[in-house]
Amino acid sequence: MNSNPSNERILSRQEVLEDVRRIVSEFATVPPEHIQESHALTADLGCDSLDIVEITMEVEDRFDISVPDDQEQDIRTVGDIADGVLRLLGQEQSS
Repeated sequence: MNSNPSNERILSRQEVLEDVRRIVSEFATVPPEHIQESHALTADLGCDSLDIVEITMEVEDRFDISVPDDQEQDIRTVGDIADGVLRLLGQEQSS
């Protein structure tokens, strides 16, 4: 079993979402408090493919996870990122 330091403490979805908002805001140049989980990275926040790659790298560093290449294509909204982080941390939450 992989011992991931991020798994030592269970993060709430809200905590993950707040961190994701801060990361996305660095690349979207939108203040984190104005970013909603339903915002599409490209259509609503103006991120291009390079921004999305950089956001993914920042998320991997922040949460000490590795996002599989095939999952990167499924990332469309801020909420998708938060859900993916929780999934990769093994902390999926039911809606």
